[in-house]
Amino acid sequence: MGHSSTNQLPRTNITRLLAFHRDPLGLLSNLAQSDLPLTHFRMGPWPFVLAAGEEAVYQILVRHGKELEKGPGMDQKNPLIGRGPLIAEGTLWRQERRAVQPVFDHQYFEHYAHQIVQIVTDYAKIFSDGPKQVMMDNEMLVLTLKIVVSTLLDGEQDLELLRQISTDVQAVMTYFFRRSRSAIRIPYNWRYLGPRSYHRAAQELTRWIKQLLMEHPKTLMVRRLQDDLATDDDAVIQSALTVVMAGHETTGHALAWTFGLLAQNPGVQKTLQDELETVLGRRVPTIHDLDALPFLQSVIREALRLYPPVWLISRKNPQPLTVLGHTYRPGTFFLVSPYVTHHLPGLYPEPDSFNPARWLNQGRIDHLMSYLPFGHGPRRCVGRDLALMEMALVVAVMVQRYSVSMPKDFIMRPLPKLSLVPAHGMPLVISPR
Repeated sequence: MGHSSTNQLPRTNITRLLAFHRDPLGLLSNLAQSDLPLTHFRMGPWPFVLAAGEEAVYQILVRHGKELEKGPGMDQKNPLIGRGPLIAEGTLWRQERRAVQPVFDHQYFEHYAHQIVQIVTDYAKIFSDGPKQVMMDNEMLVLTLKIVVSTLLDGEQDLELLRQISTDVQAVMTYFFRRSRSAIRIPYNWRYLGPRSYHRAAQELTRWIKQLLMEHPKTLMVRRLQDDLATDDDAVIQSALTVVMAGHETTGHALAWTFGLLAQNPGVQKTLQDELETVLGRRVPTIHDLDALPFLQSVIREALRLYPPVWLISRKNPQPLTVLGHTYRPGTFFLVSPYVTHHLPGLYPEPDSFNPARWLNQGRIDHLMSYLPFGHGPRRCVGRDLALMEMALVVAVMVQRYSVSMPKDFIMRPLPKLSLVPAHGMPLVISPR
């Protein structure tokens, strides 16, 4: 289940860079075995620091979080999301964060939860003529896109349109990832040299989000963005698209991993089915049921530990920075890998095992620097609590109605792109209970 690693590290800057491009999880996992809180290394001409221990993670993401900028791959010239809250820096980022924060206030969660349960219940009907094999990653991406559009933008969209939009999101995300790894980066506006699939998808996404904003100007998110960024139309559009893309893409992959793990571990799936039957019977879950479903919460925490969609967080210091007694010159890249941290045996016994029981009776875990599926510090994911509630409700509704199993000989393997995705998709057999 976990990613293999050895103690043999590439010896030169160039071979380390090539190793990172070939197998980033393996290289970073090997570096983390040094038992040092901060591991210094170079790849090509660039200096890097890997923060693997809890104290080092705290220093990079929390204590110095406001002093550091987003690292490589986060391109502010990106015409789709470069001026949105995922990538923006400084005053613009603070304006955007302040604008979208109220959308994720807990006072709206009961309303969101009701919408999510209704959407999932309706969506689940497409599996009722099973058993059938489906690509669960694709299905969860479409489902989470429908959820984010309905809850945050009050939009009712045809499923076929959402499938195309989800495909477009994956196309631009793939291009962003490949571009971030390339030594030669073609300017985004050079349409004749860039891939046609990216330009077509980017044009369609821009047209689609503009239409949604125009059709639903009174939703809380649109009003907040327009009030706080009134003179910056590009920032409004890119902020809305960032929230939609991030809100569906990471949660969709997280759900795919969760169902894959349940399929791979039928005993865990049975324990979860029993808990849901005991607490809910045949009725649908509500937000008020979630605290009474500790095993459900533990399944989700454990899935996010094993396969965190955000597998790498990168930062860069614009000024000299001293961390744990060592001073780093400007332009040093600091890496925090939630995937690597979550698989350290010193933090998690048997780290490669899917063991939801490790989370039972843990209480709140917001403060843990060893648990990073949503990051930490000032740039922690603003939609964390909504994503966790959404995952719990989706899993509960689906597991009440269906069992999932894995095709024979299929092996789940993580592929690090912008998100941590299943290397060969997630083919699962869904059977009505």
